[in-house]
Amino acid sequence: MKITELVESTKNTGSHLLVMEHSYAIFGNNKFTDLVIFGTHRIKGAFASLYENGKRLTISSNDLLQLFQNLSSLKRTIAVAMFTIYESDVRKIKNSVKKLDATHLRFWSNQNSVKVTVFDCRDFDYDRRIGRKNSLKMEYLDIETTKTDDFTFTINAESFKKIPNGDWNLRVGLNGVTEITPMNESESYLIRDQQINEPVTVFDSSSVGQKISFLFHPSQG
Repeated sequence: MKITELVESTKNTGSHLLVMEHSYAIFGNNKFTDLVIFGTHRIKGAFASLYENGKRLTISSNDLLQLFQNLSSLKRTIAVAMFTIYESDVRKIKNSVKKLDATHLRFWSNQNSVKVTVFDCRDFDYDRRIGRKNSLKMEYLDIETTKTDDFTFTINAESFKKIPNGDWNLRVGLNGVTEITPMNESESYLIRDQQINEPVTVFDSSSVGQKISFLFHPSQG
């Protein structure tokens, strides 16, 4: 591969491509500001360089090295949890995201298992009640995985779509960054926790606001 081919192949993934001697990082897409992609390359004679929308910028090697170290430091943190999810579940989650036109999905642990909530935050209005007849764009999925510690993190659905299908290793960092590494892929994906939970909905009820009391009468023998 030539450097021009790498630049061209990554232009639609992020606005910036940082190339180092044997590796690269992609970041800065307006839709995916929470996403950084790391990969390796075998381009002969590659040197530190930064491209913005396909055009090389004039920046010193020292500054580029510092930038790469800053990006790489996102992976060097204490792991809150580490687990694996398998391709069948990855496809199931992606189908749910597509079906609901979801904006976010939250991964969370429950008694050593992993669950995923897929939801559309545009459908929720915290200032009003949602009638029972209204359908809500939310889906709960159980994921087959390895045993894991307690955690929760939420990512943008658009960033989630960028990750190729396959078995995934996930590492949830204490710094709020989760690293997703698809097996048999040359790239890894860092996604920052959006710190959004699916809303708890409150439904309209004719009894809300009425003075209601419950009287427990002892049963008669």
